[in-house]
Amino acid sequence: MIEGIKIYSAPLQGYTDHIWRNAHAKHFGGVDVYCAPFARVEHGEIKSRDIRDIAQENNKVECMRPQILACAPDDALMLANKIKESGYTIIDINLGCPHPPIALKHKGAGMLKYPIEVAQMLEKLATIEGIEYTVKMRLGWDDCNQWKEVLDCFDIIKPKHVAVHPRIGKQQYKGELLMDGFTELYHSCHCPIIYNGEILSAEHIMQIKSQFPCIEGVMVGRGLVATPFMLSTEQRGNLMKFHAELLEQYSIHLSGGDMQILNKMKSLWTMFLPQANHKLRKAISKSRNLDQYVHASTEAIKSVIDT
Repeated sequence: MIEGIKIYSAPLQGYTDHIWRNAHAKHFGGVDVYCAPFARVEHGEIKSRDIRDIAQENNKVECMRPQILACAPDDALMLANKIKESGYTIIDINLGCPHPPIALKHKGAGMLKYPIEVAQMLEKLATIEGIEYTVKMRLGWDDCNQWKEVLDCFDIIKPKHVAVHPRIGKQQYKGELLMDGFTELYHSCHCPIIYNGEILSAEHIMQIKSQFPCIEGVMVGRGLVATPFMLSTEQRGNLMKFHAELLEQYSIHLSGGDMQILNKMKSLWTMFLPQANHKLRKAISKSRNLDQYVHASTEAIKSVIDT
């Protein structure tokens, strides 16, 4: 495991739900805080599946952090109060999601263009007693300097840390990392900083720590889903048990039958083990039933364990 720096598992919608978090902690570990994908309000109500995902009884990890995605202050307040009722005392605020259907509604990274709206939301959240906040953000939506005005708003809630992905929202997950912008924010922010972006190995984590010695930690997202043993390559052999547990738990929790389970597992492989044998990955995508899927996925995992 990695010493001297805190490791956060990033919230990835559709991937890092409580089933994935529990299985990863059990078979690999090394993560200090698992961050849940955002909870949101739709049509005036909080999505029930979002609340189920963060329910204490569904989460077996040592430390889990719920996240909210909102623009309207009243929606943010509703979400935070519900999460408080669920027993949590720290909530992460999503100012980083770059998905256009979300961002163009002034949510996630799209909100960074509107610092007044950020301030209004934070002022509402600051009224809740007994709750502390963290923030996940980018450098801006369409300008890498938009963080500068938003940063002043954080005095309203005094976040425990700010996790920064060094891109703008319009880049989504492509294009160069804007490390000059991250460096300027790192030196300007009075809150502890978490680095988040394109971390694919334990060695890269140590490089980030060396480059930014005062950083509190790193947040690993797609890299950890792709290679769940990346924090300790000695645990590569646990891949088979990890995958088997995911399949078993999704079979229990998904009520739509074999095809829903199959589609869920196939979606995992859009990120999972890109280093696996190409023909076997193709066989997974073409599998038409769970038997075909299990055979192809077992062989694909073996191809990684044996390398």
